[in-house]
Formats: sequence, C-alpha cells, structure tokens
Amino acid sequence: MARTIRPVRGSTASAALAALSAACAFFTHGAVAGDPTSIRDERGKSLLLPEPSRTPSGLLYEWPYEVLPPARFGGDWSYRLATEFGVLRGEGDAPQIRNYGDYRDGFVLNHFSFGLERAASAHYFDLTAGAVGRDDQHYRASFGRHGDFRGSVFFIQTPTSFTDRARTVFLGAGSGNLTLVPGLTPGNNTGAQVNAALQSASPFAIGFTRRKAGLDVDVTPDANWRFYARYAQDRKDGTRASGGASSTPGTPFAETIEPIDYKTHEVLAGIQWAGDAFQANLAYTGSFFRNGIGTLTWENPLTVGDPAVMQRGRTDLYPDNDSHNLKLDLGATLPMRGRVSGGVSWGRMTQDDDLIAPTVNSGTLGSVDLARWNSTAALSQKSADARIDTRLTHVSASFAPLRDLSLQAKWRRYEESNKTRYAAFNPQTGQSGYLGLDGAVNNIVPDNIFRAQLSSIPFECDKANHGLEGDYQLLRRTNLTLGYERENNECRYREAARTVEKRYRVGLNNRDLAWATIRLSYEHARRTGGDYNYDPNAAFYAPSAFLDTPATLAQLRKYDLADREQRALNARVNFLLRSDMDLAVAGKVQSNEYGAAYGRLDERKYAFNLEWNWQPRPSASAYAHYGLERARNRMASINDDPAGYLSGDPNAGGTVYPLANRWDEESHDDTHTVGLGFRYAFGGAVLEAGYTYLYSPYRTRYSFASSGAIAGGAAAALAAGEGMPDMRFRQNTLEASLRFALDRNSALRFYYRYDRAAFEDWHYDGLPLVLGSEAVFLGAGPRSYSASLVGLLYQYAPH
Repeated sequence: MARTIRPVRGSTASAALAALSAACAFFTHGAVAGDPTSIRDERGKSLLLPEPSRTPSGLLYEWPYEVLPPARFGGDWSYRLATEFGVLRGEGDAPQIRNYGDYRDGFVLNHFSFGLERAASAHYFDLTAGAVGRDDQHYRASFGRHGDFRGSVFFIQTPTSFTDRARTVFLGAGSGNLTLVPGLTPGNNTGAQVNAALQSASPFAIGFTRRKAGLDVDVTPDANWRFYARYAQDRKDGTRASGGASSTPGTPFAETIEPIDYKTHEVLAGIQWAGDAFQANLAYTGSFFRNGIGTLTWENPLTVGDPAVMQRGRTDLYPDNDSHNLKLDLGATLPMRGRVSGGVSWGRMTQDDDLIAPTVNSGTLGSVDLARWNSTAALSQKSADARIDTRLTHVSASFAPLRDLSLQAKWRRYEESNKTRYAAFNPQTGQSGYLGLDGAVNNIVPDNIFRAQLSSIPFECDKANHGLEGDYQLLRRTNLTLGYERENNECRYREAARTVEKRYRVGLNNRDLAWATIRLSYEHARRTGGDYNYDPNAAFYAPSAFLDTPATLAQLRKYDLADREQRALNARVNFLLRSDMDLAVAGKVQSNEYGAAYGRLDERKYAFNLEWNWQPRPSASAYAHYGLERARNRMASINDDPAGYLSGDPNAGGTVYPLANRWDEESHDDTHTVGLGFRYAFGGAVLEAGYTYLYSPYRTRYSFASSGAIAGGAAAALAAGEGMPDMRFRQNTLEASLRFALDRNSALRFYYRYDRAAFEDWHYDGLPLVLGSEAVFLGAGPRSYSASLVGLLYQYAPH
C-alpha cells in the first residue's frame, strides 16, 4: 500500500471524493510500485514509437516511468535500492486530515525499498516499507523464484480519527462499562447537573487504528498446476460514538462511546489446474470475526422513569461469527471459438454468541419484577445458535458461429437457507414477549400495549438470473450489442413473495472514426411482483392487548420490492484532438418509476464528466476535469393518528391513516468536482502541482396536508416551513512538489499541501452538549478546518 498519490484525476465525483478523503496524502513525483523516487522515462514508451499511444477506447496512456538498471551486489546477484526521508511541518489541526495518515511534525522515513535478484537461478527478494514508525506505517517482503514459487508477508496500519474534541460525563471510554463521573447519580440527574459536569470535562479523541498483517504462498510446480494459500489477521482497536436510548420514542438519549476491539482471521487456500482445453479451480475461503468486548453497559446520565430502577442501559455488541465458502470453478474450450465456464459454491455463516438478559436493572416497574428478567434464566436459550447456508451455481457459454457474430448465454442461481430460530419466552414467568430498552418498554404478553414480537423471523431469498447477449461487428471496429436478462427473486417472509425483473440492453461501440471513439448504451428494465402483503409476518407477533394497531400503511411499498420501471442512457465520447491530447465527455441519465402511491415514488440520477488530458512529451503534461453527480428523489407517506388505533384499519384514508396526515418529501443531492494539474521538467528539476475542488449541497423540501402530518402538531408545522436548512460541504486542496536532482543517484524534494473544508449541517450546527432533559451528546460532529503541510525530503536511488 503506497502512502503517496498523485493529485486527484478522476472521471467521477465519487472517485474524487474518495481520493480527497485521504487528506494530507503525499504527492508522488513518480509511482513505480509506490516509489516516490521514480521519474518519467524521457525516451517515451518506445524508441520505435515516439508518439504517445492510446488504449482501445482512445484514451492516452501515461508516459512510462524509467526502470533503472540494477547495481551489482556480488557474484551473480544484483540489487535495487530506493529511499526517501526527511522532515515534516504542519499547521492547523482537525481530525479529518488525520484520517488514514500520520502527518505529525518531525522526521519521516517516507519510503524504503530494497530488492535482490539472481538472474542465473531467477531467485529474488523484495522489501518495501513506508512511514516507518508512524501510525500509517506499512511493510511488505516478498521472496521466491520466478515461475516456480512466491511467498510474501505484509503489515499495514491505518488510523481513523472522528474527533479530538469530544466531551463526556462517562468514565471508562474504550471499555465495556461506562460509569458517571463523581457527583452524578445514575438515572437521576437534571440537564443542568449534567451540563455542569461537562464543563469541567477534558476533551478527548474518538477514533480507531486498523492493523492488518498476513502472509501468502503461491507455488507453480509445472505449467499446469498451481497451489496457493493466504492467511491474514485484521485488528481494529479504539472507540466510536454510539447511540444509547433509554426509553421510547427515543428520549432521554445519551450518546455513548462504543469500544472497538475486533479481530478477524482470513484464510484462503486453493488448487488450480490449467490445460489447453480445460481448466479447474478449487478454493476455500474462511473468515472468523472475534469481538474482544461483548457488551456495552452505561449509567444513565439523565432521569429515566423511576430513578431507583432505571439506572443503567446495556446493548449487545457485534457477535463472534464464522463464515465458510467452498467453490469449484470449471472452464473448457468449445468449437466455433467457444468457451463454457461454470461453478458451484457452498457457504455457511454461523454465530453462537452468548445472549444477554432482557435488562441489566433491578427493582419493580409497575407489575414487572425485574429480578425475574435480569438474568439469562429469563431466556429460552442461552446462545444465538444462528446459521445461514447458501449455495451459488452458475454457467456461462460463449460462441462465435459467424466471423462477425458472437453470442453469450448465462445462468445463475443463488439460494439461502436460514436455520436461525429463537422464541421470546421467559421460563421463569411463563410469559412470551420481552422487555425493551432494559425495562423502559414493556412488550410482555398479555399486557403489551403494542404488538410484541414472539420469535425471530428466518428471512431468506433465492435469486435466479438468466440472460443472452449478442455482439455483431457492423464495421471493422464498430460493434452493435443486444442483450436480455431476467431475474426472479423468491423471498420468504417478505411483503412480495416473488418479483420478476426483465432487462433489455442495446449498445453501440464505434472506433472507426479517426477523430473520436464513441460508446452508447440504453437499458430498459421492468420489475413486477405478485400480491403485496403489507404484514407478511403477523404470525411472529402477538397482537396488542388493548389496541388494534395495524403493522403499517397497507398501500406503502418498500422500494426493493415495489413495481419499478427503470430507464438508463449512457454515453461516452473520447475526442482525439491531437496525437498528444484527448478530451473525454461522458454522461448518464437514469430514471426509476415506482408503482407506489406511498413510499419511494420516483428518482432521477444524472452524471456528467468532462476530462481533458495533454501529454506532449514525457517531461510535460497537464490535465483538467469537471464532474457532476445529481440525484432527485420523491417519497410520500401518511402519519398515523393514535385516535384511530382501536379501528385496526390499515388503509389510506382510514381512521389510522387519514389523508389529512399525508406528507411528501423531495430531496436534491448534487456533487461538483473540479481538478487541475500539470507536470513540467526543466534541467534537473521536476515541478508537479494539482488542485481539486469539491462542492456538495443537499436540499430537502416537503409539504403536508395538515399539521397532523408533523409530530408536534401546529406549532411544529409552523416552524418546519418547507424544509430543513440546506446542507453543504466544500473542500479545496492544493498540492505541489518540486524535485531537484543532486546527481544521478540522489535528489531533494520540496512538498506542500493546503487543505480547507467547510461544513454546513443542521444536524450539528448549534447543537449543545446537553439538550434540556432529553439528550446528552459527545460533540463529535464534523467541523470546518484549514491546514497546511510542508516537507523537505531527500531521495537516494543508486544505479
């Protein structure tokens, strides 16, 4: 994993955003296997081809990096060595710029690589290291014999920082037990008391560090056989913010600190055989997750019901779990330039985590004695005993019956079998149902106010796909593609037991023009389903003892099951402006129309990208790009009216869901990215610079038939207006690198980066740490920042 990157040069806004998230990443003057000491080869791509060459789609290849000759080491061994080290100095501080990188002031060994090779026997050894001793350090060592065997070991460390200014009234951050600071009483404090305690609390950081290490072996004893194996261990240690509701509908609420102590073991082993007409691969993959802290318990900072009883809350954290997959893939050549391939894989996912008692509190709440609910004796089983089995079968075949025509057919079936079962039954009381939120919610039958879930629901789905595609060569380098695919989904315990989606596609790929390459495609898909059951799992619930409340609005449709008509148009044109210059224009329009009166109604997605690239010679190049991603979404529903809870009417316009309580929402989500950059070599110096700008506004607008559609009634409706304030994110990043060659083996590199980001988010703007007697927050939201980094680095690469 290289710590160094070029300025962002992406063709989509999402790609630019991903690159920008690696704030303060080092600017690379060259990047042969992440080596910042490498430089462009002034001879170009080939002595026989001085002009830049292009990809099949018409884009310019980048000028290659120079491969330096190895130095003699002794005997018939040769070696390569490259290193970069120096000092860093930064100004400004924000957790976002420390995500994925460690940019503290001081000395840094940014890169070190050393390789040995023996030409006579083809043996080799390679060692690469970066950011040595820092929080983002990484190492890899490989050894072997070319064409015979290879082994490697690696270690990667990556920091993630959420905030460094969190404040809390809890002690024990990072553990599974959070206690209140002295002076506060569990479950019996006012907002003013909690706020006073926070004023004296010291800011602290929330984040985690990921460390991944592993080894792999690859052996090819002859031209047909290959054996491979890999083991990796992935560890995460630290903290993150988490919610801690203490009652329903969610207040009082305390933002807690979730501990992270994860360890995942990853195993891969396989064997391959490859002949001229037949190939086979048998592989096993295993993943074993272990959580070092099983539960999180906290003392309630605010008053929750009876303060003598509701003193603590508890949540079960991610359970230990195992995943196994065994697959067999086969392939063979056929007549008519044909090929058939297929395979089958079996998977099993299991977890048998110890279950926790329904409550961690003691005492009596109404008629409920918590002593009969606060131990595992109140559970029908002591562990989860959860298991899901899967099977995937697939076959595909391709033929070329005519010189200008090729056909491809495919079939795929995925099956799930959910073996997980759990009954919510307390053997000590003989009652079904459960206590929610450590006693704050009483869902014990027969005294449950709302309907209570009695057992787990074994969701499972089977998916079958088959399709046919044909490609016809209209001209020498112009192809027409027609395709059809059908997908059948059969799901148990979902609102629609079966859905069918048919997709048609037509595409045109033109490379016959001397001045451009053109790619066009259009897709039309229609998904339909059978009867929609708005309450498919009623058998798993006990009805309310007092009300006849419907499960949900009968006409509401979940978007992944609703009837849908989708249209998508894609276009990309690469203009070959000159032999050393291109201009790429790409666009996409997609619409989804859902056959629903309530739920997601429709959505539109648009994308536009413009990218210019100029590479007149290896010593000079420039680029510029602009990207836009736009999404529009509409949804609607009806707010339920408690006055109708005795009717049981689930229909729109009834007493539970009156039309006067309808609301509609429309969201607008845009992302704009701009990038500029150049590289220029003069004398013994190379200057590179890049600038990126990201702007992402998000807007919601809604309307409602009456104040009954808004929680809080008329006053809330008046304050709500047409929608919440717009959210905006802006980021500017400037990077520059200037490299001076001191001699043929060494160079100095000056590096500079400036980052500035601004956040406008009504979720966090003006949010206090304590909101009356309803909520306590950590203050861990995003904040605007500006920061800069300067580096002076020495490079050495003898040859």
